[in-house]
Amino acid sequence: MSSARVVRFGPAAQATSHATGARITSFGAGHVLGPEGVPPAGLSRGGHGRRRLRRLIVLLILVAGLLIPGAGPASAHATVVSTSPGDGQVLSAAPPVVSVTFDEPVELEFGSLRVFDPGGARVDDGDPAHPAGRGDTVAVRLRGGLPRGTYTASWRVISADSHPVAGAFTFSVGAASATSVNQGTLNGHGSAVVGAVYGVARGVAYLSFAMLIGAATFLFVCWPAGASVARARRVLVLSWAMLTVDSCSVLALQGPYAAGFGLGSALDFSVLHRTLQTRLGVALTIRLALLILAAGAIAWMAARLASASVTRRRVVGGVCGAMALGLAGTWAWADHAGTGSQVALAVPMDVLHLCTMAVWLGGLVLLAAVLLRPGTGADRRDIARAVPRFSAIALSCVSILVITGTYQSWRRIGSVPALTGTAYGRLLLLKLLGFTLLIGLGYLARTWNAEQFGGRRLAPVLITGSGRLDPEAVAQLRRSVAVETAVAAAVLALTAALVNTEPAREAYTAPVSATVAFDTHGPHGTGTIEVVVTPARLGADSFHLSVLGPTGGAEAIPELRAALRLPSHAIGPLPVALTGAGPGHYTATAPIPIAGSWQLVLTVRTSDIDETTVTVPIDIR
Repeated sequence: MSSARVVRFGPAAQATSHATGARITSFGAGHVLGPEGVPPAGLSRGGHGRRRLRRLIVLLILVAGLLIPGAGPASAHATVVSTSPGDGQVLSAAPPVVSVTFDEPVELEFGSLRVFDPGGARVDDGDPAHPAGRGDTVAVRLRGGLPRGTYTASWRVISADSHPVAGAFTFSVGAASATSVNQGTLNGHGSAVVGAVYGVARGVAYLSFAMLIGAATFLFVCWPAGASVARARRVLVLSWAMLTVDSCSVLALQGPYAAGFGLGSALDFSVLHRTLQTRLGVALTIRLALLILAAGAIAWMAARLASASVTRRRVVGGVCGAMALGLAGTWAWADHAGTGSQVALAVPMDVLHLCTMAVWLGGLVLLAAVLLRPGTGADRRDIARAVPRFSAIALSCVSILVITGTYQSWRRIGSVPALTGTAYGRLLLLKLLGFTLLIGLGYLARTWNAEQFGGRRLAPVLITGSGRLDPEAVAQLRRSVAVETAVAAAVLALTAALVNTEPAREAYTAPVSATVAFDTHGPHGTGTIEVVVTPARLGADSFHLSVLGPTGGAEAIPELRAALRLPSHAIGPLPVALTGAGPGHYTATAPIPIAGSWQLVLTVRTSDIDETTVTVPIDIR
């Protein structure tokens, strides 16, 4: 019986069949090697390579598009520390300047700070600016001679991680008064189309970066001769083109996304000019410059890598590695890693995490698009040497991803409740699930290989009587590679979605809960109401109300009405529509536009004539 070797790439180990001398390695994507480590006849035959490559790339893009939520401008990243005047403050005279201070530097290229009088007219004078060069503070002057009443200040700025943030607060001159400022005027939500296109574009950028860096690394380290294979060159060129075009798209879309403009303003030169002056604009400019240099490196690889000496490959590979780190740095510096605490450590860790991910996923893409497809024209001995090299690299990638991912999770989550209590935490859980699935697929692949190809079944299953590879075995291996590549692409898409989401450490606030007693002075008119408000922040909040009887059990009552009131700003009562969710249980969702000490006013009716009103304090942050 001839000896054969089954090699598989993924986060798993190796198993050896002592009965046949066959070696089975599981590491993500699968390869079947015949005697002497050479693929059996038929492995590199057939056509349709270009069509399959296109299908794979379309699959990766579709996964990104399906998993990346629209990047809505409403998600906040910078947090307000203080305002001047203070929120709800009553002044004896109008202030000359209104300012907002954040917990990190913010940009004003597409920002604003506007002040409205009680009738809704603008009273700010001039453009907002950073007073005394303080990047974390935005201020605007007011007109003189302002009358008494309540004024509303609305701000919209760009946080350090390139996302727009917006909010509003009020102050009064002389005494509080009613206001008629349109809430839509205060904080517009921008274009949903721009948000969706922008989110998908950033996700595709991650995928193309992974394909480019991973494929180049595989060719430099594992398979230099592969640079002369047309299909491998197409992977490099296409991934470079995708990343270049996509980076230009993100640059064009950043202005409309940040300012809340429509999609048509993406072609406005004035908007683009302002984008180039932002933090993300600088990062994208650097990225495009590095991609121009990368084009020369790709041309060199296609022409000379296969025949270059080991020394020259190492020198050029080192230069290309530096460019890869620079490309990854354009993400880390302009996103979450570049803001907050421990930036000096967080940025290198993020760069390492992104590059490691790219080496693993991009290597899998090259394997699926080239090595496992017929008609590559590759030298079989070179492939046999490349397989164990990539196995070692991929195993190292898993270890590095675990270390860097753990640090990033700790830095951006902050607490266990934030994992399930925020969108960022839930996306991270999905990403961890996908990563665990990848490791599990590698383990199952090793087990399956051992069961199917181990012992005496190895030769009959893999090799037909003519010495060619069994088509059914090949089909199984290809299906496995497709699944693992798709899962890896989904994990990367979730990574891109996390970039567009406010970190849980800043987003999470513990739900507000309170219990208030009521007594309508009628039969069965006593009890308590438990109120839970989530997340108790600006925006849409969820209300859960439970009516309990004297014994603590759920109590059905004829009627319960609710309204919100903010006494310090003379706002309300604003009706809250309650929906019955069972005996004594009610739910509602209500938008809360201003932070402060709100009151939930509850009117309880226990009979046709017995009714009372109670108030529950709710602090909205």
